[in-house]
Amino acid sequence: MYTIDHILINTLQVLLPFTIYLFYAAYKKTNDEREDSLVIIIAIISSLYIAIKYNSPIFNNLPLLSINVPLIIAYYKKNNTAIAVSSLIIVLYNYNFYNGYFIMLSIEYSLYYVIYYILKEKNINTFIVIFALVKVLCLLFISHNFLKTMILGIAFIILSFFVLFLLKQGENILSIHKLSKEIEHDKQVRTALFRITHEIKNPIAVCKGYLDMFDINNKNHAKKYIPIMKEEIDKVLILLEDFLAMNKIKLNKEILDINLLLEELVNSYKLFWQEKNIKTNINILDEEVYIEGDYNRLRQVFLNIIKNSMEALKENPYIEIWTELDDNIKIYFKDNGKGIPDYLKEKIKEPFFTTKPKGTGLGVSLSNEIIKAHGGIINYYSKENEYTLVEIILPTKNLYI
Repeated sequence: MYTIDHILINTLQVLLPFTIYLFYAAYKKTNDEREDSLVIIIAIISSLYIAIKYNSPIFNNLPLLSINVPLIIAYYKKNNTAIAVSSLIIVLYNYNFYNGYFIMLSIEYSLYYVIYYILKEKNINTFIVIFALVKVLCLLFISHNFLKTMILGIAFIILSFFVLFLLKQGENILSIHKLSKEIEHDKQVRTALFRITHEIKNPIAVCKGYLDMFDINNKNHAKKYIPIMKEEIDKVLILLEDFLAMNKIKLNKEILDINLLLEELVNSYKLFWQEKNIKTNINILDEEVYIEGDYNRLRQVFLNIIKNSMEALKENPYIEIWTELDDNIKIYFKDNGKGIPDYLKEKIKEPFFTTKPKGTGLGVSLSNEIIKAHGGIINYYSKENEYTLVEIILPTKNLYI
């Protein structure tokens, strides 16, 4: 019972900073703000500090393994800064515990990163198991106590999966909440467009009615009807000017990691794709690629492209998203949907052009304007009844730290 109590206390102490992090992330998403990557770094380092400060080893002659759980979370969140800092702290802790083996410990924790890179982060569960096996082998080399080392290895795997499971569930709940808000926002936009259409339709109907009654040979008609029609046309112009002013593109640019933005968006859709049996192939570059851009506006563009892809899908639905880096960052979205007929390709960027029965025709046009405002280019390649490929090219920002 002592061992079980020990593990439970260690687990709760490790979990505490991540619980606070989830509350913070929930607040940010509720207020339509971007989650700050610095916060997850603080949560990881805080969890590591609490584990080292207040947890104690299950076996006195073997080190505390729960301190490796924050490092696992750093790998899961793909945060290189947190990985580097956590690895260094853990190496120093183990070095003090054994009063030596610094080179071996440095090699061990460098090996974890190599394994992580080889796996290309496709399966965090596999990484945890391999991490535990390497850790057990290293402990056996130092302690030569097989039974206690195996108990620690199994406890570490269970603890890592448990903490990761809770973190994933929390993030999934936040993603579903975010999606529901976006769906509600979509409804509000459609309602607004319907109202604008209705408001424009009425003055035009009035003008048409008077034109039908208008007799060019009747001067009284000219004096009576023309001022009324001019007044109705002025109403339409004022309405359109107000609409354009309300929807004028304004960018709040900041330095952001474009690959992290894409990862967050993809993660928010994973559950939805699974439920709809949509196969995906996601290959977003691991490295941090910075641009100067508006997070919310770019997310709006990517979201619109993904939604268009899902609406176009047919049997055996498939979506592929990947990035490439040369002088610029290139982002690709590909689906195996209905495609775009050749005679429509030149029109898809035009405002109000749409082939959807209930479409507004503003999505692609607005996306094009947003990307242009970022100094980028958006291209559409398609073959009817086979695929559509959207290419976005954005200039990168060099950071000298």
